[in-house]
Amino acid sequence: MKFHAHIARHVATALVVMANVAPAAATQNCPGGAVKLVIANPPGGTTDLLARILADKSRAVLGQSVMIENKPGATTTLGANYVAKSRPDGCTVLTLTAAGVVASVYRDKLPYNLNTDFVPVSSVGSFPMVIAVSTGSNLRNFQDVVAAIKSKDGIVYGSGGPGSLGHLSTVRLIGDLGGRGNHIPYKGNSEAMHALMADHVQLFFPSAAEALPLATDGKIRLIAVTAAERLSALPDIPTTKELGYPEFNPRLWYGFVVPTGTPEADVTRLREAFMAAANDPTVKERFASLGFASEVGGGQALADHIKREAARWSKIIDDNNLRAAQ
Repeated sequence: MKFHAHIARHVATALVVMANVAPAAATQNCPGGAVKLVIANPPGGTTDLLARILADKSRAVLGQSVMIENKPGATTTLGANYVAKSRPDGCTVLTLTAAGVVASVYRDKLPYNLNTDFVPVSSVGSFPMVIAVSTGSNLRNFQDVVAAIKSKDGIVYGSGGPGSLGHLSTVRLIGDLGGRGNHIPYKGNSEAMHALMADHVQLFFPSAAEALPLATDGKIRLIAVTAAERLSALPDIPTTKELGYPEFNPRLWYGFVVPTGTPEADVTRLREAFMAAANDPTVKERFASLGFASEVGGGQALADHIKREAARWSKIIDDNNLRAAQ
């Protein structure tokens, strides 16, 4: 079964369950009796799937429904701004990802401040990323990629847009290797992946979840995965640690935050629900089937992680003079 069909089936199942199981009595007066879980990405992707799985499980702990609302656009900043400006009443939660932190340090001017406008609730886990190359290229292993990056013309690489996680991950790789790259940004990872399959670019840096089905179908070639150990779904793909780059480990991670000012009792209630859902054995099993590494933590753990990630990506942005003025 193809991976996209696998995801679609999980999403459909989650939707049916959420639609047909009556929610327990609400414990607070949220509009419609439901907590709104905002996803700053289009529906149908891995972020959407993960959120729906957790929403279904967390409902029993919360005692009320959890409604998914997709608000994509501007590299996740539209959804983030929506939540930042929402009432701090425990009824609106943002699914924060690594891309959201990258966006917050890439742009000089945003209508919100990630450090002051949100309260961390809990962390969930992450997908490793992969170095993917076009099948029409002569890049067959990591040594070939290194040679291309260090060549006179450098490597041609795509991304889901300026300041995206894939863009900055590739910039860091090229910088670490002391080479050159020619960046072609696209409007989202889907466009970038199609460009890779069409041989318009040589390299792209997606998450393992995005790349796995296409690699299985022979439409792209995977060179390395940013994990400490090889993935069970990709046993023949070496890790960056194996290849001598243990510190090169960007990952697409997930957590939950709420607007600053949300009462502590509501933050605690949400934290307990999301952590209980993420630690549920059936949820962990479903996550593992998608290549997702569960790394459940509380608010302080997420706050510390955001701080480390912001510092790491900010340095890469500044070192390469990439900060956007808008």
